[in-house]
Amino acid sequence: MGTLDAYRGEPIRDRIHESLPYGDPSDPLVFLMGPYRLLDPDYLYDEGDYSLPPDPLAPESAGVEPDRIEATLRTVAERISGETDTTAFIASDVDIPTRTEVQRDDLSEPGLSVIDQSVAFAKASAGNAFVFTKAGLTTGVGAETGAIPEYFRLRDEAAQRRDPRTFKILSEAEPSDDDRRTYEPKFSSASINEMDDAYDIRFGYFTSRDHLVENLVAFVESYVEPLAD
Repeated sequence: MGTLDAYRGEPIRDRIHESLPYGDPSDPLVFLMGPYRLLDPDYLYDEGDYSLPPDPLAPESAGVEPDRIEATLRTVAERISGETDTTAFIASDVDIPTRTEVQRDDLSEPGLSVIDQSVAFAKASAGNAFVFTKAGLTTGVGAETGAIPEYFRLRDEAAQRRDPRTFKILSEAEPSDDDRRTYEPKFSSASINEMDDAYDIRFGYFTSRDHLVENLVAFVESYVEPLAD
């Protein structure tokens, strides 16, 4: 098996399942990608005390730093796993370090580069979802949204390695003022907004964390489970 199929001789898929305290090893995997931090104004300005912006993924618990939205992205993955016949996960829960973590923690293993890690996790999965919020630090998930569709050759219908319907982009929005079920995006990026044109990836919106879970469950039940190998 190549680098993207195994890590230290163990299949990536097996390593993912072993790393999670929930799910069944026979479950198809769903790789959930989204921001782990908020765009904290204190990162940009040396002086001043700025409040963190609101975000549908910001933890509500007083015991969790509100800018570490990785914690609630994890709860979203757990909820999808509990409501479907798949196991959803985020990258940081898998027991495979990045190259940066290997160097920082002086680990005696090779690790995987962040992009190789993301592609390997996507390859081991039956479905992939990319989540964007207005206040989320989306540099990482933005890079993944480019690298993963390219690896799966979604530009070329004849050479595609997986059905584009097993990918989904979900962006934070608010309901429009009219009576129709339409939304006004709160997150906006021309590159991300045109992913459906470039890769035929479906695009959707959510207005709250519960709405995000609802849309992800519908995506998994409608496309990931029926199309899983």
